[in-house]
Amino acid sequence: MRPNRFVSFITYGCKVNQFDTDKIISNLPENFTVIDDISLSDFCVINTCTVTDNTDNQFFKDLERIKKLNPKIKVLVTGCLAQTSPERLINLKNVDLIVDNANKYLIPKVIKEPDNYQNEIVSNIFDIKTFDDNYNNLKEDRSRAFLKIQDGCNFRCSFCIIPFARGRSRSMKVIEVIKKINELYASGFNEVVLTGIHLSSFGKDLGTSLMKLLTIIELDTDIPNIRLSSIDPADTSLEFIDFICESKKVCPSFHISLQSATDEILKDMKRRYKINIFDDLIKYIRNKMSDACIGTDVITGFPGETNILFEKTFNYIKNSELNYLHVFPYSDRKGTKASMRNDKIADQQKKNRSKILRSLSLDMKNNFASRFIGKELVGIKEKNNKIRTNNYIDVTIESKIYNPGDIGKVLINRVENNKVFGEIINPQIQ
Repeated sequence: MRPNRFVSFITYGCKVNQFDTDKIISNLPENFTVIDDISLSDFCVINTCTVTDNTDNQFFKDLERIKKLNPKIKVLVTGCLAQTSPERLINLKNVDLIVDNANKYLIPKVIKEPDNYQNEIVSNIFDIKTFDDNYNNLKEDRSRAFLKIQDGCNFRCSFCIIPFARGRSRSMKVIEVIKKINELYASGFNEVVLTGIHLSSFGKDLGTSLMKLLTIIELDTDIPNIRLSSIDPADTSLEFIDFICESKKVCPSFHISLQSATDEILKDMKRRYKINIFDDLIKYIRNKMSDACIGTDVITGFPGETNILFEKTFNYIKNSELNYLHVFPYSDRKGTKASMRNDKIADQQKKNRSKILRSLSLDMKNNFASRFIGKELVGIKEKNNKIRTNNYIDVTIESKIYNPGDIGKVLINRVENNKVFGEIINPQIQ
């Protein structure tokens, strides 16, 4: 009998990375047990993100902490940093094994026989042509399941390193998506979040589309809730919005990438839309679904973003139909076109602008939630004492009736100190 081994996981970045970690865990050998306590682990698998400087810096800090906590542990680094910058890892004394994104799903085999694995030159991620859907579904005490249905990106935004970390766009076959959703529902999940590196590209390599997939999900699955991660305004049609408006499964919450509200910066970023396209889209959503939550990503401090251009973005957002922001100070990524520019914004200025936008986002979230005081909303119980409503409001509740993942109805009572409070209306809705 093989001795039991313990392995810990640390995952940075997006929902796609979390899904990839879950996929690795689902294929671990039987004699491996996943634990949180790094001090007792034989292995620590770190799934990296390299979108920003902050994620890189946090990884290097954690790497040092792990080896101090457990000097005997073997550290395996994978993910986007391992794919794009293996030279930063290869000579680090605290890194024992490196597996790039192209070979990430070999990790169960690597930790089973670590002495037989040698860190090699990084693979060409663009050699991967098809979507790998070989994994077993996991049912843990999460409130919802993440399902990666698309990977990679065919576009080249001037600030983004992700295409070089993930390769070309590729999609899960529709029949497999339906199969996975039904399996997840059968295992106890009431909500599945469809994720991807560029979700709006789903199906283009298969002769189909995201909207066609959602139409099939609507007919061929029993899952109550489907939620979309992030979509691209350049690929979002009014017909698509109409479909979601009429859908009985797709949640009325949208995360639509903006990055900047000025055409000058959008052009320099190599984005595929102008601000009027984005604005028309979210106004259309609000007109069709007044209760829908609409959020976006914003990069502040992009090279060439003057004070005037920043104020233009700020004023647009303040007066828009948006309800929250994910704010990112611009980070240089080696190899991108933006990194070669000589009109960079000072770090302190980027921090100041980020602070201003995050404060605005908080006001927007509070204002949106306040619209529903005295109203009843349906949502999913989280692991903590919260319910996340279908339109993406986190409501603090005191009741312990619900288990994580249960669907229920909540009455919004008040918004106080940047928190939304409510009470249970009924134990459970099915």
